[in-house]
Amino acid sequence: MPLRCPSRLRSAMPGLIALTLVAWSSFALAEESPRILADKEFYTKGSFIAYAGPWSTYFGAGMTLKHGVDYADEIAVRPETFPANVEFSWHWPLVLSKHTGVYGYNALSFGSYDGGVPQVPITPQPVKGIGTLAETFRCAWARPVGDFNVLSEFFLTKKPGGAKVAEIGFFLRAAKPAVAFADAGEQLGTFTDATGRAWKVGKQPAPHGPYYMFIPAGEVLAGTIDCKAALDFLRANGQVTGEEWFNGIAFGIEPVTGSGSLRVESLAVDYR
Repeated sequence: MPLRCPSRLRSAMPGLIALTLVAWSSFALAEESPRILADKEFYTKGSFIAYAGPWSTYFGAGMTLKHGVDYADEIAVRPETFPANVEFSWHWPLVLSKHTGVYGYNALSFGSYDGGVPQVPITPQPVKGIGTLAETFRCAWARPVGDFNVLSEFFLTKKPGGAKVAEIGFFLRAAKPAVAFADAGEQLGTFTDATGRAWKVGKQPAPHGPYYMFIPAGEVLAGTIDCKAALDFLRANGQVTGEEWFNGIAFGIEPVTGSGSLRVESLAVDYR
């Protein structure tokens, strides 16, 4: 026997449905509304951090650049899904930074990438003690007015949280100046990961030790970076000893010129 709604309820149903849809839409909108971070605003949840660092403005000619006039960096995070569904946007001059090459680094980081401590810290390990270190990501970017790097990188230190002794970067999108810089350095050969992707490896001197630059052919919008295998490659080539310490890793963009946007749809780190 079918259930029957009283006539008064039936007549009220369209309004109730509309009201429910409005209420649900408002709830969903409230859940999905992003939190907008400004330059140098520190945000952390779990073992991840979001931070936009316009470090080119900290010294030299960059100190004359005015935020909101000459440049702007913005990160939009959604606390309920962080570090997924994070959006970066930036606006910088259309000319190269004379002293720094890039204008800064706007990034999501896992652990203590460059001194910041997340809500849930990770335990640093010496390179020789790492069993697994892999970063899995999916992202998308709008074509910019200008150029930029999409870069995942980490530092190795002399002791946990100590002085930097090396920098290792994986360029998922390499701007023309980054490719030229890597090509001008010492060439260490090709690192081929487990998926068969080949990364050209260059080495350049840097203020905190050698900078190892891994650059694949073309752009990589999704996949897994096997950082442990890359470290094994460097050890096999006599570039690192295994005594250096890993403290954290970052994933983000380096503005080179102009404006653009990047969406990190997903990001995870397997570290053991």
